[in-house]
Amino acid sequence: MLILNFDPFPAFETERLRFHSLSMEHAEKLYHLRGNVLAMKYIGKPVLRSEAEAIELIDAYNRNLRERTGITWGISFKDAPGLIGTIGYHKTDPLNYRGEIGYMIHPDHWFKGIMSEALKKVLDYGFNEIGFHSIEAKINPENNQSRNILLKHNFVKEAYFKESFFENGTFHDTEVYSLIANPVH
Repeated sequence: MLILNFDPFPAFETERLRFHSLSMEHAEKLYHLRGNVLAMKYIGKPVLRSEAEAIELIDAYNRNLRERTGITWGISFKDAPGLIGTIGYHKTDPLNYRGEIGYMIHPDHWFKGIMSEALKKVLDYGFNEIGFHSIEAKINPENNQSRNILLKHNFVKEAYFKESFFENGTFHDTEVYSLIANPVH
């Protein structure tokens, strides 16, 4: 069984990006991200309506850290302050060495290779530092950009669930993708 420990918080960088913990100083930018209808279109969560809801979300992220059930990084540019996205393992299954990755980036930064750079780094962290055997991602089947980035990083489609979650009065389908650490064929 995996023993998850995110203390101290594992902050790191890539060529362009900085990955950091989320604190109250990020509440306004998190609200702008999670309050953006376009950014939230395929996320399957309600659009934030206030900065107070962003603070509640930051509290939930930090509770997951304390309880060792998940980790979420804020994504910023190395050379500029501000939050442009989030990425993390919001669900983990330590008994089975499996994590579920989720990510989003503000639409102002779409199609610039940022999420691919972030995903590569966080997948590496998940396999080599946390010790996951497999990582899954659940997406809305209409989210072609998310599917394409997962396929680019060698994820394989595992399942398609019809009307598997309910949001805003409607049932939605889910596609599940996974990536295995060093798969044996």
